[in-house]
Formats: sequence, C-alpha cells, structure tokens
Amino acid sequence: MRKEGFLPTASKSLLHVVWPSSCPVCGRLAVKVCPDCLRSLCEFFSRFCVECGRGAPCARHPDGLICCSVSAYGGANRDVIHVMKYAGGRNVASMMGELMAEILPRPDVDFLVPTPLHKDSAREYNQSELIAGGASRVWNIPVKNSLRWVLGSRSQASKNGRDERALPDDAMESDYKIRGGRVLLVDDVCTTGNTLLAAKKALSRAGAEIAGAMVWSRSV
Repeated sequence: MRKEGFLPTASKSLLHVVWPSSCPVCGRLAVKVCPDCLRSLCEFFSRFCVECGRGAPCARHPDGLICCSVSAYGGANRDVIHVMKYAGGRNVASMMGELMAEILPRPDVDFLVPTPLHKDSAREYNQSELIAGGASRVWNIPVKNSLRWVLGSRSQASKNGRDERALPDDAMESDYKIRGGRVLLVDDVCTTGNTLLAAKKALSRAGAEIAGAMVWSRSV
C-alpha cells in the first residue's frame, strides 16, 4: 500500500483548519451534512400513535395523536441531529423539512406549528421552526409559532420512562387563538412523545384542530 505523502496530509490538515466542519456520514469537508447523505437516512418510514408508540391506526387510542417520521434515531443519524441542533446546522434543519415534505403526502391543514424551545434553552435557533419552514416552502403551508413552554425543562430531566416523564396538562400554552384552524405539529425527534402531547393539549385549549404530527426521526 502506498503511503500518503507529506503534502496531501498537510493539505488535509490545512483544510480542517479553514473548514473545520465535515459531514458526519461520509466525512466530506466544508459541509455540515451532505444533501445526498441526509437523503440516505430516510430509510425508516413510520406512522405511529404518540400516546403509546404502537403503529397507527391504534386500537388502544382511536382518537390519539398520530405522527409520521422518516428516519430512525441512532447511528449516523444521531450525529447528524447533533450537528443540526448544536453545531449551527440551520441549513440542515431546513433540508430535513424539505425532504420530509417530498416524502410525506401534503396534509390538509391550515398551518404547520413547530414545538417551541424550552424556556431555559441557550440555543440561538429553534430547529423545529426551521424544519417546519423547509416543509412550508415545498407544501406552501404557512408556519405559525403559536406555542411556548410554561414548564422549565429541568423539572423533568431526572425522570425516566414514558409514564414517569409525562408532563402536566399546562406544561405548554398557545400565545394566541387559532380557533377553527387545522394544524400539523412539527418536531425534530420523538422519544417519549410527551412534548408532542403537551403541544396537542395547548393547541386544543386554543381551539385548534390537530390533524397529526411529523418528526424527522423516531427512537425505536
């Protein structure tokens, strides 16, 4: 095997200094995530009941919140989501939304409603809003930022399991009424489902009709 010379090695090192980011899937320099790599992660379509995690339609919760996801949370996808949320991956979130809108059927709704950042979050952007924005451009459905947290995130951080981490009914609220509007909830990842359920309760109190939810990734 031919050894790599000094110049190619030095060039790669210099590139890492100039463009410190690289795709967590293929390693390509100077990009957060390659569009083709992001598309390759959309191999796990799931339609499930947020109340219990079972496949939809759900006999247990016939009126429960139904969510669609396009990928499984884990492996390279976990790294991609980390880049999207914590490494300035705004464009990655937007691409996720566009891909989801290409894969999923266009919903019959008036608004896309992203889940909000927690009150104590230090993040500069809301990834769910950016995902919703990407889907909005494809579907031509407006985004409504109508939700905010009442509960801080730390009060639930030490709990484990779906039931133990269930949030109180007033954990989230809607800033203004969307009475009569039909909405689709948007989030990045569904783990316990409690964030989506809190959003559903807040929007229901505001008079909205919740058609369902969509997320980029689901923990399985």
